[in-house]
Amino acid sequence: MTKSYWLKKISIPNADLFLEYIRTVLPWIKSVGGVIVKRDLIQESTSYEWDGGQLGLIIQFESKFAAKKAFYSEVFQKYLKSRDLMELVTISTL
Repeated sequence: MTKSYWLKKISIPNADLFLEYIRTVLPWIKSVGGVIVKRDLIQESTSYEWDGGQLGLIIQFESKFAAKKAFYSEVFQKYLKSRDLMELVTISTL
């Protein structure tokens, strides 16, 4: 079966929410079979404070079905809704 990929970019303006996303979602992605193959992080900061940033990810799944199943899972969608991230998180699958 052909592998599939999430091409994911998220911009989170709040440092606490950004760190929570990294600590919560990235381990969850691995738990559902996703493998992060590329990561790009841009922090929005000054020498005095950090205001969040942008995270770009390419995540490999075993199939397109597995990639979509993970993204549209109740757990992931509930997390996005609870943190008001529905409009900030988009996904493309290849």
